Amino acid sequence: MANDTELPVRTLAAPRRAAKRKRASTARRTRAPDQTREAILRAAVAEFAREGYGGARVDRISKAAKSNDRMLYYYFKSKEKLFHQVIEHCYADLVASEEALDLDFSRPRQALAALVAFNWNYYWAHPELLSILASENLFKGRHVRNNIRRSFANTQLGMLERVLQCGIERREFRPDCDRFHLYLSILSLTYFYRANLYTLSSYTQIDLADQEMRRAWLAHVQAMIEDMVKRKE
Repeated sequence: MANDTELPVRTLAAPRRAAKRKRASTARRTRAPDQTREAILRAAVAEFAREGYGGARVDRISKAAKSNDRMLYYYFKSKEKLFHQVIEHCYADLVASEEALDLDFSRPRQALAALVAFNWNYYWAHPELLSILASENLFKGRHVRNNIRRSFANTQLGMLERVLQCGIERREFRPDCDRFHLYLSILSLTYFYRANLYTLSSYTQIDLADQEMRRAWLAHVQAMIEDMVKRKE
């Protein structure tokens, strides 16, 4: 009698295991293309950042992504189109990080200082962006036109505009400051130091990567930017 009761259990268990394996196999097939594309893109970011556009090699990207050249060309068509996607990826990450900022607009001076600090800290955390933008400037910016340019600028300028408007309404900021010049000033003062870190350190004989130097420069930039917008009594 024991065998009579056990047989149906085993008979039912086998189809369940087969169905489970089939679902897992289907899930793997569904995930694999996205995972492969993402792996290639991540490897390409590192390769273009390290070698520049001219020095980057497709075979090294494929190898780093644990993929092959055929899959790279399947997803990205060409080295140049892959580079375009790399720039889009870097900009998208920057925009998403900025949009995630939790600024206190009821305290516009502190919000403006936080926006300056965000740019400064982002460049230190993502040096690959600086290298990739240096390559893109050799192309005279042809890959960052249109949708990339609009999405990036709208986010940056939109958040800055909101901070400034709150400061004006609270009579902390002057209403006649040039928004675009302020925007360029923030980017320039945070970007230039980091992008030229090694040559500037050599030229000045000062270790500009030193934590105290970095803190001092950030405080200096924040004071400069606030002075540009604060209301003169």
